[in-house]
Formats: sequence, C-alpha cells, structure tokens
Amino acid sequence: MEQSICVIFAGGPESGTPCMEIPPDAYYLCADSGLRLAERLQITPDLVLGDYDSLGAVPEQYPHLILPVEKDDTDTMYAVRVALEKGFRDIRIFGAFGGRIDHTFANLQTLEFLLKHGAKGMLAGANDYAFLMENETRLLPQRNGFTLSVFAWSEECRGVTLRGVHYPLEHGDLSRHFPLGCSNEITAEAAEITVAEGVLLVMGSQLERDA
Repeated sequence: MEQSICVIFAGGPESGTPCMEIPPDAYYLCADSGLRLAERLQITPDLVLGDYDSLGAVPEQYPHLILPVEKDDTDTMYAVRVALEKGFRDIRIFGAFGGRIDHTFANLQTLEFLLKHGAKGMLAGANDYAFLMENETRLLPQRNGFTLSVFAWSEECRGVTLRGVHYPLEHGDLSRHFPLGCSNEITAEAAEITVAEGVLLVMGSQLERDA
C-alpha cells in the first residue's frame, strides 16, 4: 500500500507518550533528536535528518541526511520541506511541544507553511495538540481530560461555529487580538467546528490532575 501520511518526530523533550495515535504504515521521518522519541516508541525511521547538535552523533544505522549547523530552517522545518518534496499532503509532527517556547511557536508557524502549500498539518505532544482550519468544517472527537481552544490565527475569523461543546458558538467572529475561544470542552462524542472565513487555530491541552 502506498504511504499517504508522513509522520515527523521532532525533538521536544517530553518523556510521556504522544496524546495522539501514531498512524501505522506511515513514512517516518526524524528531525535530529526526534530519533529518540521514535526509538522509545519502537518505530524504525525511514529517514533521519539534522545537524545532530541535539542528538550528539550521526545515526549511521539509519538512512540519514547531514544538514549544516548554520541554516535558515530548523531541523523540523527542513523535515517538512522533505515531506512535501516527497509528495505528502498529510503531515503530522510529534514531539512538537514541551520545550523552548520559540521552538513551539516555530512549529505553530510551520502549520501555516503546510497550509499554504496545500497540505494538512498537525502537531502533537504528550499533553497538547494543534492544527489549523481554513474556510471549512471538521469533526473533532472528544478526548477525555482535554480542553478545546480556538484562536484566530489570521487577523479575523468570521462565521465561527462550535457545536457539541460546553460553550457553543453560532456564526461568531474571532479576532487575533482577544483570546475569546480559550478553554472550552467537548461534551458530545465529537465537536463540530466551522470557520467560514479565515484561518482558525484549534488546540487541545490535557487538564492537570491531582496526584
């Protein structure tokens, strides 16, 4: 079967299991120390790339590319470019949270890069996930113990509808200048999320639990 999904393992330092299922039979691409996450999950990469400043050594046991230390792209962004060049249009990045906030923001911007190149992108960490929507409707299954937040990624998002949630919204408008859509909750089997105009950032975060 031809692979239709590319999974990129990034080097986020989280030690937990990703909150989203790793799709089987995907093309597995590791960005530098993202190899550690893949190996922890007992996944054999199809390709590893990076300058290996984080991993500390070139992984000779796997197919690999050596990137220069000084470059415009992060290792994860370079991996995204490779995935697009290979024809993938469903690209899921694991290990994308939990570290430096500048790397996290860069990963969020990478979602827009994918969107502008005709691809669907998703970020997932141990406790968070994120994706972008543009002029569309999606169903998002309920995840126990997770919040649901929506933010205007473009200047404005118009015709935003949220159904199957604790705080529903019908044909509302969101602005990137005010976080109105923060910390909702899916109450049905799935939430129906619509944005008629604009780019909407959808995020889920696991609630802290008492020990």
